[in-house]
Amino acid sequence: MIDKAKSIFNKIVDKVKFFLNKDNFTKTKLVLVAFLALAAAVVAEYTIMRIYHPQFISKNRIMVVAMFFMFIGIHFVFKLKEMYEWIHNNRYKIACAFLLFTTIFRYSGSSMTCYHEFKGIQPQSDDSRYHTLLGKVRTIRTDEWSTSTPYIMSQGEGQNEFNYFSNKLRSTETDMFTISNGPVNDILMLGRPFQLGFLLLGNDYGWSFYWNIRLVAMILGAYELCLILTKQNKKMSLLGMIMITYSAAVQWWYCMDTLIWGQIAVVLIDKFMNVDKNWKKYLCAFGILVAGLSYVFVFYPAWQVPFGYVFLTLIIWMLIKNIKFENYRFTKHDIAVIVITLVCLACLLVRWYMLSGDTLNVMMGSDYPGDRAEIGGGALNNYSYFYNIYFPFEDYLNPCEFSGMLSLYPVPLILGLIYVIRNKKDLYFWIPTLVVGGFLSIWCVYGFPEILATLTKMSMSTAGRATIPLGVVSIYALIYLMASIKKEDKLIENKKASYVLAFAFICLIAYQAYTTIGYKDIFRYLDKFKMLVSAEIFGAIIFGVLNMKDEKIKNYTMYGLIAVAFISGVTVNPIIRTTDVIYTKPVAKKIQEIRDEDPNAIWVVDDEEDWHINNYALANGVRVLNSTNIYPNFELFEEILGDKAAENKEKFNRYAHVNFKIVKDETKLELLYADNIAIYMNAEELDDHDIKYVLSRKSLYEERDLNDYLEEIYNEDGMFIYKVKTQ
Repeated sequence: MIDKAKSIFNKIVDKVKFFLNKDNFTKTKLVLVAFLALAAAVVAEYTIMRIYHPQFISKNRIMVVAMFFMFIGIHFVFKLKEMYEWIHNNRYKIACAFLLFTTIFRYSGSSMTCYHEFKGIQPQSDDSRYHTLLGKVRTIRTDEWSTSTPYIMSQGEGQNEFNYFSNKLRSTETDMFTISNGPVNDILMLGRPFQLGFLLLGNDYGWSFYWNIRLVAMILGAYELCLILTKQNKKMSLLGMIMITYSAAVQWWYCMDTLIWGQIAVVLIDKFMNVDKNWKKYLCAFGILVAGLSYVFVFYPAWQVPFGYVFLTLIIWMLIKNIKFENYRFTKHDIAVIVITLVCLACLLVRWYMLSGDTLNVMMGSDYPGDRAEIGGGALNNYSYFYNIYFPFEDYLNPCEFSGMLSLYPVPLILGLIYVIRNKKDLYFWIPTLVVGGFLSIWCVYGFPEILATLTKMSMSTAGRATIPLGVVSIYALIYLMASIKKEDKLIENKKASYVLAFAFICLIAYQAYTTIGYKDIFRYLDKFKMLVSAEIFGAIIFGVLNMKDEKIKNYTMYGLIAVAFISGVTVNPIIRTTDVIYTKPVAKKIQEIRDEDPNAIWVVDDEEDWHINNYALANGVRVLNSTNIYPNFELFEEILGDKAAENKEKFNRYAHVNFKIVKDETKLELLYADNIAIYMNAEELDDHDIKYVLSRKSLYEERDLNDYLEEIYNEDGMFIYKVKTQ
């Protein structure tokens, strides 16, 4: 009886093993995994999600979570090597499918639901699409949800859709392309291809396309560049791509276009030199034209200049690699293609300057940010990867400014120097890499003399901004070294010495991190527990990096870095659906109704404490006088201040958010912060400035007794619209 039972049991075990074997019953297991993923997502929706998202049951959230579980599940169905090889071979098809899916369902990672969840615009008009699906809004990301988003949205609403110059922003002719980053109907959109969705699909679908294509471009650009750096080592390239894309800095600033286009340009230059067919060279040349134009149109020198040094270094290495070691020769045909590409680039830049030259002059002549002459030094975020793992889960004063790349700085650069000294190999890569790494390190830590800062153009950047390209250099160096090192190479030979070095490095990094964010009251963030956890995590990773010649240790180190990258970056941005929070609120519909009836009317938003609502009205396509001044509105302030304009110029000659309050006293202007000014306008002067409508979150009848000047035409759920009475 016992023998029979054992026999039955063994048969069952054999059948289970046969079923679980990754070569058998693939289709059946896929169906089973899909069912289990959906079931797990439903259970999560009614349990875990009820804690973090209690507002509503979401079918969209169930679908997204089920797809995540499905991806985890297929790891148990397919052989991992074959699965990831298939993903590698079909990466562009997968990217297109992802982009199509997110665009159709209108998903994005914007924090625009802050208008409902944080600013509480008409909270009674609640809707599932006014909340996040997953994650939480990042109120600190005001540059995204309350400035650039409304600028972009305003272009597709109301009259003058997608004009290069619009009178909506600042309620006067404003360059919508150069500073405001808006989509326009012009050939210069070759340098803003991510925004073509707005022109073709409208704001709702265009926004999802714009948001997600940047993530796709960052992932593919980083992966392709790492493939070149690692000589097609897919595992190390995957690591490099994840470390770059999901570093805290990239996610908190969200997929910096400077980094995206610089990487793409470098990849395409290498492709141009390595493809044989002319049509492929033409495609590469066109891509280089788009990437170069896009890099210029970012128009943010604080990143463009230091990143420029990084990518110039890579291009020099790439030219040497292809010409000296891979026997590339510039043919007459190639030279002709290069010349034509440069001529086209020059022509487009000339057109840009002809259209935006005045804008550039005004911007560069402003007191802020135009009057910038930095000398560097004192960077606070060189070692911020040490504590960035906590930012997505525990609030901090300004995680954007204190975020960095997962670079392990300065370990990769020091190891690179040791590798060069001891092995004297790969000098064409390491010498320029170490030079640019040292150059940026000196700028970030100590700074330059003023004349050197001016000559190198680093005066247009800051130490805090330059730490990001420095971190990227460190990641490139680390990936290159981990992929190219061989057992016979000399690095750190003694394992006991690696323990000592790892301890020394982690002590240095922990001290530097603590002295920038942990010790002052305003910055105090790192307690003993966080310090201990981070020290253990990064101590183990650095030990693994020091012993990268051991394949097993290197693999564990890779898994650790991937895990830290995901913790630092994956949950930074929420997942939301649609742009309804801007366009379907009752007050938004009323604004649109008035806009359609009176399209040229000038609006102001009366709110002395909060400027975010100003741009909410702008996004709905009306002319808002006190929307953010992306560059100074001299005409307005000269009208308001009259003879006092000259003596107050430093207050308004700047990029500024503009608070506005209607008063019965004398009109005046105050500079609140470097990027925030307040206008206190006498009620009798509203008509003088052609102001016709006032949006407010207060009853201006009860609050300030302005019945004689304003007629209330809308009052619902804490939002008021007034029409200015003609005096």
